[in-house]
Amino acid sequence: MQKQITSFIFMGLLTGMFSLLGCGQKKNSSTKANAVDTGSIAFYPKDHKLTGQERKDFSNKFLKQKGVPTLDHLPLVEDFTEAKFRDKNEVAKKAVVLYGLIHVAHGEKTSGEMINYLKKYNLWSTVSPDEKQYLEKKNKTAQDNNPVTWRIENLNVLLWALGNFDTLSFPTTMCDFSNCKNLPNLEIDPTPWILSSKLRDTEDILNETDLIYRIHWATREAGLKGKPMPANLSEDIVMERHFALNWLTMYADNWDDITTDT
Repeated sequence: MQKQITSFIFMGLLTGMFSLLGCGQKKNSSTKANAVDTGSIAFYPKDHKLTGQERKDFSNKFLKQKGVPTLDHLPLVEDFTEAKFRDKNEVAKKAVVLYGLIHVAHGEKTSGEMINYLKKYNLWSTVSPDEKQYLEKKNKTAQDNNPVTWRIENLNVLLWALGNFDTLSFPTTMCDFSNCKNLPNLEIDPTPWILSSKLRDTEDILNETDLIYRIHWATREAGLKGKPMPANLSEDIVMERHFALNWLTMYADNWDDITTDT
């Protein structure tokens, strides 16, 4: 399904930082970005590490309350005894790469400028083959740029995983970066920002992975049956969030190989 080309606004260069104030909008929607609705956040106990079944039960309870269909025999997500996670520096480096790609897609940076920046600060190896192909392509079209603008939703997840904000909102409206002011300025060395990054509690990451997995099944099921999206969910946001969470939890080794199976 073709996503509409969207845009976001950069609100000037702050001292050493950019403040990103918008992101790729949900297709066919005029919904504006909103602050996190805390009433739309699933509850998971913090007093112990959850088993896969416990996590599934809490996710399904929440989704049923939201009016989102669930599937009892949808498999479990790996628990803490099996799950693997990306290294915090790898996550931070990827966040910088995505930030740069989004700049290029929106015309804030040229491909040449971004390639030079990524090579200068030893981030070129973090750029996936597909991303390199995009950056190296001359005369990019709207079709080339549009998927990259949606990386804003991937970046949103990575910044959350790095503890830049506390919660991921229910995936009905585009991500909101109005309070996120600590991304590195793409004119200076991002290494200090990368090295100072910390990965949030891995239980939080597993909770979100389990939840988005079950949400994604519901949106795909609605699509297959020609039904309205439950709870005003956005298929596009759900897919991009699922992709990023699967990358965080090592669903495949390489970025380009990540899938969002349900």
